[in-house]
Amino acid sequence: MYKRQGLAFAFDFAGVPQVRVQASRSLARWGKLILVGLTDQPLTIPDGTRFSYLEQQVRGHYGSGPESVLELLSLVALNRLEFSRSVSGILPLAQAAEAVRQLDEKEGNPIRLILVP
Repeated sequence: MYKRQGLAFAFDFAGVPQVRVQASRSLARWGKLILVGLTDQPLTIPDGTRFSYLEQQVRGHYGSGPESVLELLSLVALNRLEFSRSVSGILPLAQAAEAVRQLDEKEGNPIRLILVP
């Protein structure tokens, strides 16, 4: 029987090429790399032969539908996901336009901004 070494799923929430390479290298046989973070950079699989041999997959997930948000909140509540280190700032909901501007202009190098009511 094959002993699984590595991850069944690796997620890239950042959209950073180096994160995707690191995540792909951490996958086990039949592992899936799930791309959530958005980027216009090309996707690179550093060892295509190994990737194919281990029957790994890359899947994209936009993740903005209501069911996806509820699932993420559930995973956070169960301590299965932790985002606090990637939060760049917290703004009141009334400043949503300002948050979008900061992200668009990359002001202060934001990663993730949280809007609170």
